[in-house]
Amino acid sequence: MNPELLRYLACPACGSDLDADFPPEREVTSGALSCVGCSRRFPIVRGVPRMNHAMDPLASVAESFGYEWKAHHAGAFETGTLFGRTLEQDWEYYLTGLGIAEEQVGGAIAFDGGCGSGRLTRQIGEHGAQLVVGMDVNEAVDEAYAYCRGQRNVAIVQGNVLAPPFKPGTFDLVWSNGVIHHTPDAPGAHVALSRLVKPGGRLYVWVYPRRFNPFRVVKDVFDGLRITKLPAPALLLVSKAIAYPSWLLLQLYRGARALGPLRPRGAWARRTVRPRTIDELQLTWFDALSPEYDSRHDEEEVIGWFTRQGFTGIEALEEPKVGVRGTAPTHA
Repeated sequence: MNPELLRYLACPACGSDLDADFPPEREVTSGALSCVGCSRRFPIVRGVPRMNHAMDPLASVAESFGYEWKAHHAGAFETGTLFGRTLEQDWEYYLTGLGIAEEQVGGAIAFDGGCGSGRLTRQIGEHGAQLVVGMDVNEAVDEAYAYCRGQRNVAIVQGNVLAPPFKPGTFDLVWSNGVIHHTPDAPGAHVALSRLVKPGGRLYVWVYPRRFNPFRVVKDVFDGLRITKLPAPALLLVSKAIAYPSWLLLQLYRGARALGPLRPRGAWARRTVRPRTIDELQLTWFDALSPEYDSRHDEEEVIGWFTRQGFTGIEALEEPKVGVRGTAPTHA
């Protein structure tokens, strides 16, 4: 565990400070943190503080995403890209989503809420953040920790986005891409994230849009047929199998949209015809089919979340929808 992290952690149950059973000036791979308020203890295992709290509604979510990201690190899906994006594209998306210049990352305290593979978390550290904390609810935090191990300004925490284990107003930059719609309470998760942003800091969230998406349509059908209740290894095989006809249908669709009258006009339409590999489709299918929760939202709703938390400068990205950013209020 990065020793600087202790300054920012708090008990996810009562919000009190934590005591460490190790010298706080050195990095440790094992130990424990104790709440000074409610006496709960949180172990540090393989360098990662394990701070999940109120997990009953999220047990299956943690299991499915843990399997997904462990499989990713084991080479089961695409390599070099993630959901079709290169590292450079990930970084461009991060800056565009938050609406910041690269130099604003330097010296910042940053949070990657739902860090998945740890790929973006590591990049934020490499671009000069004072500290970046990647958090996820599942056991694949071990793989994310190993991936980020060489970055001394990166810390990984296992925690629940509905009860994040941090002091209020900790982070200059808070990022949550494709995470809170996989909880039973996306608005509540947004409130929890909002509380972590420093006055004047930036928050970006992306959630599933309430519009046609073939992956979501198939998910709804498979939910009805209970195919999505299959064990994760079996669902992975289903995802890999349906990626092949999906790829063929995509080629036919791209060919049709290349015709003059059907050429895509807007940003979303252009995204629907971008080339995808079989490996990317396999990851996308598993990511779409496996989670228990996958709520869908519109711009007006998400902007309302920001407004109710007092954010200013609220902007919705044209693409991807629904991605919204805002600046935390500078006064109570």
